[in-house]
Amino acid sequence: MLQTLTDLGSVIDPGRKLVLARELTKLYEEFWRGTLADASQHFQTHAPKGEFTLVIAGMSAATTFTLSASELKAELQLLLAQGMTRSQASRELAQLTALPRREIYQLAIEITDQGG
Repeated sequence: MLQTLTDLGSVIDPGRKLVLARELTKLYEEFWRGTLADASQHFQTHAPKGEFTLVIAGMSAATTFTLSASELKAELQLLLAQGMTRSQASRELAQLTALPRREIYQLAIEITDQGG
């Protein structure tokens, strides 16, 4: 559990809300609610025992990512390689980064015209 919380903390916002459910459907069922950072701190002093189910709150609509030009190209290449159209990939990255969709679409055209 501690390693999972540490790994999550390195890739998502430590302020993200979560619920840890222990021993679901059993006699000693219990729930812990708080943030990822709070969970990491709590379970360092209270050793986790039993089976856990982890539920993490979804990403806030206001959350956006900042990508460098090379990271943006890499993400575009990945989405295109997964079978997305340039339009679909551009729309998805525009929502995540708050960059103009047209700007990302132009980059997608350049990538596919150059062959990657």
